[in-house]
Amino acid sequence: MNKEIFIRMSSWSQLFFLCLFSFSGLVIAAVLTVVIGQSTGTLGSLDFMKVMQVVQVVLIFLIPSLLCAHLFHKSAPRFLKINKPIDVKFLLLSILLIFAIQPLIAFTGHYNSMITLPESLAGIEKMMKMMEEQAQVLIEKMLTTDSVIILLINLFVIAITAGVTEEFFFRGSMQQTIRKICKNGHVAVWITAFIFSFIHFQFYGFVPRLLLGALLGYIFLWSGNLWIAVIVHAINNTIAVLTFHFFHNTPMYEKLENFGVGNTIWATVVSIILTGTILAILSREYQKNNPQDFTI
Repeated sequence: MNKEIFIRMSSWSQLFFLCLFSFSGLVIAAVLTVVIGQSTGTLGSLDFMKVMQVVQVVLIFLIPSLLCAHLFHKSAPRFLKINKPIDVKFLLLSILLIFAIQPLIAFTGHYNSMITLPESLAGIEKMMKMMEEQAQVLIEKMLTTDSVIILLINLFVIAITAGVTEEFFFRGSMQQTIRKICKNGHVAVWITAFIFSFIHFQFYGFVPRLLLGALLGYIFLWSGNLWIAVIVHAINNTIAVLTFHFFHNTPMYEKLENFGVGNTIWATVVSIILTGTILAILSREYQKNNPQDFTI
């Protein structure tokens, strides 16, 4: 196959094929889920859903990103930025950052969940709330366990697999392609973060997920290493899984979920200060290494 044909394609064409491959993966995953689930009689089982969750994110996110990186670029590892050693200092600061921003994420999530739509959109609001409740029930079923083995499986499915596949697709492929189109790293970060949040189809968690997507986007933009974004994403999901496992159905769980709201609003203030400080440090690191690209 002559790769030059694909390499010469415009960035818009590359973005189109990325989305097309992803949609194709979605269709294939849906067909596989129905066919395998019905033929084995396991369509509604939690174990089957976890297996298919891994299959789905691989087909929808990982394979399209790897395929596009291979087709449209001379070196896929170089394009995806997975061929460089990890800067330990940048990694540690990024890990500290994901912990520092948690109260701010809780704060925005709390007020995002309280948003009400105009009366004319009451039907849509009711449908979105029903979808949120159904998703929450499913997540609780998947995460509720007393088994250490199942906990490890949950961490693999929700933390590691999601961290790898989503970062390869959204930051590794989409953000970089959008950046080539708009010629601005910050615009690319926020557009990708918006799509990242929107694609989860959870309106009442849209704002905190948008912030998380932007945070991961800047970590990738400034570090120039996709693995750092992958690790930070996986840690964020690990925090959620472990918090649920150890504290769900206890008074502490609600306190942790709302840490940064109400009487603990001080935590959000501290979170904003710490997050801003760490981001400033990371941006200076980027400025030092890439003065020609730095625009903040």
